[in-house]
Amino acid sequence: MHYILNLKNEFKNKEENFIEKDYEISFRDLDLPSEYSSDKDVKIHMYIIKEKDGYAISMDFKSNINLECSRCLEHFDMDLSETSNIFLSKKKLQSGELHKADLDMKYLEDEEHFDLNEFVREEILVKTPMKPLCDENCKGICPICGANRNENPCDCEKKERRKNSPFAKLEKLLKK
Repeated sequence: MHYILNLKNEFKNKEENFIEKDYEISFRDLDLPSEYSSDKDVKIHMYIIKEKDGYAISMDFKSNINLECSRCLEHFDMDLSETSNIFLSKKKLQSGELHKADLDMKYLEDEEHFDLNEFVREEILVKTPMKPLCDENCKGICPICGANRNENPCDCEKKERRKNSPFAKLEKLLKK
């Protein structure tokens, strides 16, 4: 399901300037790259505060992502549990130098409609590591024999280093 929130209508008949909501969005609906499993969901707990110049939104989202380790190429599950904050401004940002606070600000382009799916999609892509590792100490794949060194340790690199060493010929002479 594609969620586009009309924030103006959400606060229309409310006395408080605060809303708390829960959503669940399928990865399939987020238009994520093919590396992401489409059978997963993202659970979102959202706080929206109406302010004078816009809306302050805080989101806690949780999901589980199936990734491929960049060293050993094994698939593993990574829990994704993040909190994101954004301020949706009714005023356009002034041109000029941006400050750190401006990075968490977004202009409401289409009056007061907020595309929740697009925001969650961006957050998942940003929070996913560029070089995912199944373990910090992952040994990866041997570049010589192709074995997964986490499962089958090999000494191919030592042999290769000895063979290409400038002292390899001396070692052969010593063996004679």
